[in-house]
Amino acid sequence: MTRRRLFALYAAFVCLFGIVLCRVLWISTDADYAVRAGAQTTSTTALPRERGDFFDRNGMRLTGMQVGWYALCIPGDSSYSELFPYVPYEQQNLLYENRNSSIPFLIEVSDDLNNSGIYTYPIRQRYLQVPIATHLIGYLDGDGHGVSGLELAYDDILSSAADAQVVECATTAQGGLLNGTSPDIAVETQGSGSGVQLTLDAKIQRACEGIAQTSIQRGCILVADVSDASVLASVSMPEFDPENIQKSIDADDTSLINRAFSAFNAGSVFKVVLGAAAYEAGLDWFTHDCQGSIEVGDQTYRCALGKAHGTVNLRGALEQSCNCYFVALGQALGADRILEMAEKFGFGRATAVAGGLKTSAGTLPDRDSLESIGQLAMFSFGQGELTVTPLQVTAMMLTVAGDGSYRQPTFVRGTVDSETLELLDAAVTQQPQRVCSEDTARVLRDMLQSVVEEGIGSDAAPKEGTAGGKTGTAQTGQYDSQGEELLNYWFSGFYPAEEPRYVITVLQDATLEPETSSAGIFARVADALCALENG
Repeated sequence: MTRRRLFALYAAFVCLFGIVLCRVLWISTDADYAVRAGAQTTSTTALPRERGDFFDRNGMRLTGMQVGWYALCIPGDSSYSELFPYVPYEQQNLLYENRNSSIPFLIEVSDDLNNSGIYTYPIRQRYLQVPIATHLIGYLDGDGHGVSGLELAYDDILSSAADAQVVECATTAQGGLLNGTSPDIAVETQGSGSGVQLTLDAKIQRACEGIAQTSIQRGCILVADVSDASVLASVSMPEFDPENIQKSIDADDTSLINRAFSAFNAGSVFKVVLGAAAYEAGLDWFTHDCQGSIEVGDQTYRCALGKAHGTVNLRGALEQSCNCYFVALGQALGADRILEMAEKFGFGRATAVAGGLKTSAGTLPDRDSLESIGQLAMFSFGQGELTVTPLQVTAMMLTVAGDGSYRQPTFVRGTVDSETLELLDAAVTQQPQRVCSEDTARVLRDMLQSVVEEGIGSDAAPKEGTAGGKTGTAQTGQYDSQGEELLNYWFSGFYPAEEPRYVITVLQDATLEPETSSAGIFARVADALCALENG
């Protein structure tokens, strides 16, 4: 009896085991069940989120034009060894450290590897291989947020412009893909689709960058449209790599400074302000007998190289950049008139660019300091406490090249739909403010044309057409290791002279003597503009 019971119990265990075994086999071969089970072990990996792009005035992308790739490395397959040759050197440690990961992970690779059986996803790289307008656009931190320039000013808009995407994988306990499944792309957060359109012209910007790279060690070039005061090009030298900021920090080469927005000693380029003040005050008749030097109080001020210019009027003084004339003119005008005119031209106040981004204000001497006739004398030919930004000088020349009204230069058209470039939110612009009469502006243009055609600005003459403008050489109080003072070399002017379409400002700062004069660089930019118009 006992044997029969034991046999029955044994048979029951065998039957039960068989049922369990069959159930396990059935589960392992049922794909639908496997997918349902896999839903409980879904691995989610975020793709790098793209940013909204910058566009030039013609709709050309200035960022996001090149594609990079991210590959999915799946534990338990051969992707580690296959990926290694395609992973950038700086990422290879990351690949090695994650070789035993229990979940799939993404890593940057140099090419599309989908044809090799490796899941690869395109991600638009932020900057071009040869970046454009780096100082204006700025750069990002390690988390992809703006640190400087327009990247910082528009960070909220640009960081939320693209979809936030993830790669979803149904995985086994070991981290491999479940049989019959493949990774899926899912959108976690919908992006706004916004971008930012600038006033820059990419062709003009590239032309100016090429000229600067061969002509300027430290300095900048600005080009603005006379018709609406929009900035078409903004170049600062030395350049920096937005993908390798540490290199510039280590080099300590001032390459992270946007010189177009920074303040420098002005020199004779400021004499245009006194010319406008003289005409508006009815002192257009003023003349001075230049003997090469002039005494004011107990100080002596000299023209360059002590050269005597003889009896000169305003036209002749601008042509020859006669310091003595402008010292005498400054005494006749008085501090209040000069300061008032300088303020109307925009000197002494910061220029708002976008968001919280603004330029340096520069410095105007206060009225108390100009009670000193020596300080007034220095101020009258652009020295002393005066500092200005290249953008302020550009605005000054736009006023003269136009109808005598100050218009703040603009860099941004507004936020746009990235697909259609439809304007979503226009940038705020200021209303023009009258600085001088149209007649004064016209006379100054004619005089500044003479600076190029008859005076010391002859290097600025373009190959085709005419130009007008003003030179400037400013003492800086900085010296090289040999004790020689470093100077700032300016030229700002308009082209063509008869009906100006462009204002061009060139600065070479803290330089002993440039290989190419700033006036000569102006001419090269004017020639490039002419070629682009005719091309």
